Amino acid sequence: MKLELIPDLDGRDVAAEHDFVFRAKQTARGALITRFRGTVCRPAEQGITVSAWQQSVYCFGGLRISVPLFATVQLDREGVVLDLKLDERCRGSQGSKCDFSELERCMGGLLCGKSFAEFNLRCPSAEDARCLHLFELLGGAASFYALFRGHGQEEGGEQELMRLFPDRAGLRCENRHIVLGREHSTVVEMRHNTSPRLDESDFVRDLDAAVSVFCNGEQAFETELRADHYHEAYAALSRLYGRCFRLERQALDYPNSRAARFTNYPALSALSLLSFSYAAMHGGLTRALRVERILRRLQKGDAEAACIGFAQETD
Repeated sequence: MKLELIPDLDGRDVAAEHDFVFRAKQTARGALITRFRGTVCRPAEQGITVSAWQQSVYCFGGLRISVPLFATVQLDREGVVLDLKLDERCRGSQGSKCDFSELERCMGGLLCGKSFAEFNLRCPSAEDARCLHLFELLGGAASFYALFRGHGQEEGGEQELMRLFPDRAGLRCENRHIVLGREHSTVVEMRHNTSPRLDESDFVRDLDAAVSVFCNGEQAFETELRADHYHEAYAALSRLYGRCFRLERQALDYPNSRAARFTNYPALSALSLLSFSYAAMHGGLTRALRVERILRRLQKGDAEAACIGFAQETD
């Protein structure tokens, strides 16, 4: 299937080639974080082939981190998983610690013989998937497959591109999403009323910002974000992006928000706080390494052990 990709990416036949996921470069000047993702469902001899990809690119000064993933899920005509394959070039944010061959084996054992549309019931958290990125990838693919199947189409796809542009005055977030040929764009502009302060771990400890949100080029709403510590800031951002997602869902006629997980929005709260920390710091490589530590802590939570997402423990 030839998917007409967002203009920032080259068109590719995702049925035969998915090098675009692994060769993608940072294209927008000033973008700290770029993330694109997508899903294609197409007919196959045994039923349906679902191709899913996600690529995150972090540019922390002189340090560039790329996290590409591509999965192929083969379903029978009833939507039952027959096989799951992860591209051998998949890479997690912790490099060689990320054992995708092991994750493929474990996830295949969890899903094969089960309905793919029920993935989010069988694997409700990143801990169950043993990988945050794989949880995002397959959760999104499964929820899109459920939407696709409900439309009764032979083949179809969705794709999304998000970029974050921080500066000392605030943050601009751009997100474009094409679902079954229908497109929706969102721009979130945050301007600090008071510059965020960082705690001893370089996390934002307070937030005071004015926010304007634009959908498809028109202003949708304005609001204020205020928080006195990191967890309040995270919650306030989650509410903001949840509101943005509801507007997109209404415009593109999604199912309820719990079912529609083919989206970048759940990741944006943590990535926005990461961007605020980056903008508030000084320095070159030292700054980049400090931000990388924040990124890993956001993925791991407060646990000191290796990230649950990287198959460090096997049965």
